[in-house]
Amino acid sequence: MRPFFSSCCLLLLTLTAVPVKAEFDVIAGWDRQLFPSFIIGTSSIKTDKPDDETRLGESDGLLGIAIEAPGDDTPIEVSIECDGFLEPSSFSGSLGDQGTTYFVYPKVKYKFDRLSQCTQATPATMTYRVTVGETTQEKSVTVTFRSINDCPLCFQDGDTLVSTNFIFASYVNEQHPFIDKLLREALDIGVVDAFAGYQSGTEEDVLRQVYALWDLLVERDVRYSSVTTTAADSSEIGSQHVRLLEETINNQQANCVDGSVLFVSMLRKIDIEASLVLVPGHCYVTFFLDKEQTKQLGLETTLIGADMETNAEIAQNLDDAVPEELREEQSWASFVNALGIGTKGLEDNREAFSNPEENQFRIIDIAKARRAGVLPIPHRSQETFVSFDHSMDTDEMAESTEEDEDNDGNDSDGNDSEDE
Repeated sequence: MRPFFSSCCLLLLTLTAVPVKAEFDVIAGWDRQLFPSFIIGTSSIKTDKPDDETRLGESDGLLGIAIEAPGDDTPIEVSIECDGFLEPSSFSGSLGDQGTTYFVYPKVKYKFDRLSQCTQATPATMTYRVTVGETTQEKSVTVTFRSINDCPLCFQDGDTLVSTNFIFASYVNEQHPFIDKLLREALDIGVVDAFAGYQSGTEEDVLRQVYALWDLLVERDVRYSSVTTTAADSSEIGSQHVRLLEETINNQQANCVDGSVLFVSMLRKIDIEASLVLVPGHCYVTFFLDKEQTKQLGLETTLIGADMETNAEIAQNLDDAVPEELREEQSWASFVNALGIGTKGLEDNREAFSNPEENQFRIIDIAKARRAGVLPIPHRSQETFVSFDHSMDTDEMAESTEEDEDNDGNDSDGNDSEDE
């Protein structure tokens, strides 16, 4: 009887289902940090990645798991939840080969409105639930959603440093509602009668339009102000704080990137092709004088509003572009010097710009980025446009502002008002 009994036990053990392990490792952005600017900017990007049989789901996902297949063709379900920042997101499929490590990335349903309004680093709990066979395991991790103002420059992927500085293109917003208002103000100043881009067909007309925008920002008293620090930090990620257009315009402050993304936004709005120029620790603007893109100039935007003399040599087409009676002393001098410095920088670094290994030397072609699917960060701020009366000079504007402040501080009886 024993052989028969042993055979029955062996058969019973064979037929009994053995639980399949669901052990997995969480993948949560870069160093548990997520950048709304990157998520929004790349949400429609077109990539051409080589096929990877070990990567399941989203080819460019930031949230997922790593898991070793416990058997051939093992069914798997992965879900991710994070209140406030994304809708519940899931993946269903199978793990092909036993012993192979697979990386599973569900299609994440981000709440883009919430991401675009994330103005400071915010912690959030993210829950991962994985079912392999009939076994389910759950893990929760704390991630940090960075401010929309934080632009990722690069991140460490093992031994490789991956550049992401193309996301600067997302801060260029040629459709921002404030841009039309700025163009209207520029027309009121009278340097140009219309913004027609390359339609006039002359380099002089293009230069005059560019100067009209420069003159506008000088009249608005936009000044250089360096802000590069961020509230969150990581040894594995390089990032920089970038002001959104409404912040630069209303607060009249701009670092090299802020001023450059604003100026490129205005140039692209009037159909002049412009790009961002990146060199180590700095950013400025380049634009083309002609539609065929054969003549290129640089523009050093940190000189907006700078007090200086016209000590740079004035090219003939620039001298012909703007009549002397339309050259405002401060804006003209800074514009001429900005063209000279920016253009020289382009020429000095041509070789570095063409070297794919020089990640810190880049010309970010905004038109090319848009064709690839890099989107601008949408304007969802509650800020209203602060208009500027160009019929008043700077001193009159200051006096008017002081009078407004005095009036705001007194009630109708002439007594100091009190906050309720």
